[in-house]
Amino acid sequence: MPKDGLGLIIYYHGAIPIDMYYFVASIYLKYDRLIYTVGDRFLFKLPGWKIIAEALKVSPGTIKSCTETLKNGNLLAISPGGVYEAQFGNNYYELLWQQRLGFAKVAIDSKAPIIPMFTENIREGFRNMGIGRRFFIKL
Repeated sequence: MPKDGLGLIIYYHGAIPIDMYYFVASIYLKYDRLIYTVGDRFLFKLPGWKIIAEALKVSPGTIKSCTETLKNGNLLAISPGGVYEAQFGNNYYELLWQQRLGFAKVAIDSKAPIIPMFTENIREGFRNMGIGRRFFIKL
């Protein structure tokens, strides 16, 4: 992990990304650096989330805003699978990125080094029950 300079962290989204929470905290404590993170747009509809997101440097992120964040010398974390991968993934850890390629465009535009991140057994820590799977896929 770079002590300074830009870097694009691409990570697998477990059911609950507790690994990312700990990673962000450890980088802050060790290097006094904040990791900017892209969060799903639905989060920003929750009451009170906006002020928390600003403090934690979480944004819905566009290709332009993510590229800008990196060009300013920051670390940025993106999970291409996002909430879809979190909810519908299984213990085979298949990537559920669908047609999401924005992260690749951000990497190319910013010329940022890509830092892959995968936490072994992250899906075993929290299980989703699969209840209402069809309903949530449609939603």
